Amino acid sequence: MELTDNILWLLKQAFHFTLRTVNEGISEHGVTTAQIGLMRQLANEPGLSGAELSRRLLITPQGVQMALTALERRGLVERKPDPQHGRIIQAYLTDEGRKVTSAVVTDAIAAHEKVFGVLTAEEQRTLHDLLSRVVEQGTGHDLFVDQPDS
Repeated sequence: MELTDNILWLLKQAFHFTLRTVNEGISEHGVTTAQIGLMRQLANEPGLSGAELSRRLLITPQGVQMALTALERRGLVERKPDPQHGRIIQAYLTDEGRKVTSAVVTDAIAAHEKVFGVLTAEEQRTLHDLLSRVVEQGTGHDLFVDQPDS
């Protein structure tokens, strides 16, 4: 099989260049795609722990801690001990964090539409369904839903 015919290689390129496009689209806000994912999770469900964010975002606990620390330094996130489990630290967006999240999400959606706008709505749905099947049936993993409210 030629490397250019390898689906995994194409997925890697699509992921890499899509990530780059989204990062360029949100760069004026001074956050990364990992940070925006974390901020979106906290906007939807305030008080998540680093461990829970790590599981949801498919990044290492160390990566989550680095992102939280950077966002905390900028005043976008605050962390507090869980009242019932003092060893668990919960993360919350600050007022400024909610404002930045809203602006960043708008720009990230525009970048996403730039990338996937080359596909029709039906093609996008087909791609979504095929990749979902690969995750669930091909790898045997549960598909993580990005927006739990959807």
